[in-house]
Amino acid sequence: MKKNLIIYFSKLSIGGMEKSLIEFLKNSHLKDNYNITLYLGYVIEKSYLEEAKKYAKVNVICKGKWNLVGKIKSYLIMQLTAFKYRLKSPNYDCAICYTHHHKILAKLTRLSSKNNIIFMHTDLVKSRDPKTLRKLMNDLKFEKFKKIVCVSERAKDSFLELKPECKNKVFIINNYINGKDVIEKSKEKVDDYEFKGITFINMSRHSEINKQVSFLIEAAKKLNAENYKFNVLLVGDGVSHKSYLELIKKYDLKNVQAIGSRLNPYKYLKRSSALVLSSKYEGYGMVLDEARALNVPIITTDAGNGEVIAKEGYGILVESTIDGIYKGMKEFLDKGFKAKKFDYMSFNNKITEMIDKVVKDGK
Repeated sequence: MKKNLIIYFSKLSIGGMEKSLIEFLKNSHLKDNYNITLYLGYVIEKSYLEEAKKYAKVNVICKGKWNLVGKIKSYLIMQLTAFKYRLKSPNYDCAICYTHHHKILAKLTRLSSKNNIIFMHTDLVKSRDPKTLRKLMNDLKFEKFKKIVCVSERAKDSFLELKPECKNKVFIINNYINGKDVIEKSKEKVDDYEFKGITFINMSRHSEINKQVSFLIEAAKKLNAENYKFNVLLVGDGVSHKSYLELIKKYDLKNVQAIGSRLNPYKYLKRSSALVLSSKYEGYGMVLDEARALNVPIITTDAGNGEVIAKEGYGILVESTIDGIYKGMKEFLDKGFKAKKFDYMSFNNKITEMIDKVVKDGK
């Protein structure tokens, strides 16, 4: 007989956490041993919702628009659910809070099962100002969770800097990489961009506060002044996209092009000379694994798993500054870089083993 497991998550939009959740549901063995319920705040990306339904019973709290009325209604529903759980605990053998920044979902997770787990998807110290960080640590009550999963060594170190007393509860489990899907999609023809010579690509949400794509644009300007021949392709969109377009225009960078978001970014990644990750912080840079699945060299900051990526022979590690990005690109232009082959199947198998170990009641 299957056991019962519930996973709490705030929203299904387009992003790294959402993608990692879908891969978690798809690739782990949990669906073979558990009846899985996915408790969601609201849904933006319908394709992710349909994919999630293949592996779990999905309970969406806000079924209408995510406006003020929707937010208030969802808040009240979740608070009422927490009150009911206090009166009578639900029958779950394991509960997972797959988001690390939602107070009510964290509370529901702890109330749902004694075998409760919270996932940490970011570098807490770098991602928040001290005041916001203190409030988050107080609100989520990490010390009350039975287990804490960090998606990278960097995320673990950052968390333990804040909560050293939780050391014996912390596990590192990387995110799955859907290598087969990435490789298959990379074969699709590119008909809206012409690859000429060396092309650096950045694939990210355009949010300057952590992605720092402007650093890559500034680095390109410096390299242009030294007469290097190369191109930069920016794939992504977000609140900072317009400012990036303005910066490209201001510097008259004809070799830098921002094409916006693409449903299939892998066909661009496969044809690029190197991926550049300029982020100040990441929980786990999934795009780095997608690049090494396609055998594309990487130039990366130490954000997320960047330091490990470079150490293991997949790319060049740089400082999270304009000068750092510039030096990494310059080194690639001068010397090139041959990336090590990546076995994504063995990588995923190790993740599955760790998930099975952590989800079981007891270490």
